[in-house]
Amino acid sequence: MLDKAIDLAGWLVVLFILGPLVIIVGGSFTETPYVAFPPTGFTLRWYAQLMHRRDFLNSFVFSLALAALCSLVAMLLGVAAVIGLHRHGFTGRQVFRAFLMSPLVLPTIVTGVALLQFYYLIDMDAPVTGLLVGHVLITIPYVLRTVGAGLVGLDPAIEEAANSLGAGGLRTLLRVTLPAIAPSIMAAVIFVFITSFDQATVSIFLSGPDMMPLPVRIYSYIDFAVDPMVAAVSTLLILFAFGIIALLQKLLGLERAMGVG
Repeated sequence: MLDKAIDLAGWLVVLFILGPLVIIVGGSFTETPYVAFPPTGFTLRWYAQLMHRRDFLNSFVFSLALAALCSLVAMLLGVAAVIGLHRHGFTGRQVFRAFLMSPLVLPTIVTGVALLQFYYLIDMDAPVTGLLVGHVLITIPYVLRTVGAGLVGLDPAIEEAANSLGAGGLRTLLRVTLPAIAPSIMAAVIFVFITSFDQATVSIFLSGPDMMPLPVRIYSYIDFAVDPMVAAVSTLLILFAFGIIALLQKLLGLERAMGVG
């Protein structure tokens, strides 16, 4: 009886989470000039209208490039930091770890305002670099958590065996440690990419009219109009996220990518 109640509660939570997605997807096909659910009629007019909006297309490409670059930089810095924290017991290690994890504690709006003021004080005239730094800053903790969990679960005997066979520290890292925690690294890449691609709060403060990520573009658009084209954009983003998950499942498998099993 208890198991059935737990299963029912789980399904109710799933329905609660998926409910808004169903409304958004359904509302993107309505013929009315506003988002309506159930949709009135069926039309692809809003998708066709979206395809002719060069500003949305440019923002989508910019968000893709920014998220990919953020993933690369965050992985290089985060993996190096977490390996150093895991292997070396230096003085102040816990303080340094807490400092790297602090973006998870601070509200993103505080981080955005602080970075904006800092860039103004140093007279920084590189908006793309400033936006990238902001995204890397808030995604580093995901790398530390995910890759750190993979390192904790790694059997130290594997590295010791490599060292006993004559492999140096760098070779052990490249040929043994990193391949062994590859699923955790892949999971961290996914978290960083999605977080950067979907980041609106920090991007609002650091972006400009010439380089506006897609979440900021959508936010700016709904200030003036809330029509089904916004639902069409959201639907395509939902399909994009499912596509990433499906590709991951095809290439690596979700369980292995997330370090399960």
